[in-house]
Amino acid sequence: SCVVAAPSRIRPAADRVKTDRRDAERLARLLRLGEITPIRVPTLEEEAARDLVRAREDARGDLMRARHRLSKLLLRHGLVYDATAWTRTHAAWLRRQRFQSGPLSIVFDECYGRMIDAKTRRDALDDAIGGLAATAPYVVSRLVCLRGVSTLTAFALTVELGDWHR
Repeated sequence: SCVVAAPSRIRPAADRVKTDRRDAERLARLLRLGEITPIRVPTLEEEAARDLVRAREDARGDLMRARHRLSKLLLRHGLVYDATAWTRTHAAWLRRQRFQSGPLSIVFDECYGRMIDAKTRRDALDDAIGGLAATAPYVVSRLVCLRGVSTLTAFALTVELGDWHR
């Protein structure tokens, strides 16, 4: 039989001496005692779904940085939106902003464009995750029934856990 195990679960972190003979004896002893916890190697589809969730998280971070960059630019020039930010009315307010200085106008347009691009990327990944979550192998529909668990959270949990029987 062949057992795949995580190295971090076999040897204690404090044991820094590396010898093949000691490791082989320890593995044999742990295997005989049934102390090795086997891991399951994810399928290619599961790994692709994990990559999708990680790409969405990266896009979310990019959107947050773009929003901060834009709001800090406006703050430096004394433009502050008094109500709740990043709503439809805030977006309309942002579109109405005009600057007299040519370079400042270019910088604002660049920051605003990057924020819109990041939001578009994040929304596209959300749609892809929603479509993939509706497929059979995932238990997302059961997790979404729990209060406060969105489709994205349920899908991320499902693909990161992999096997719910572990």
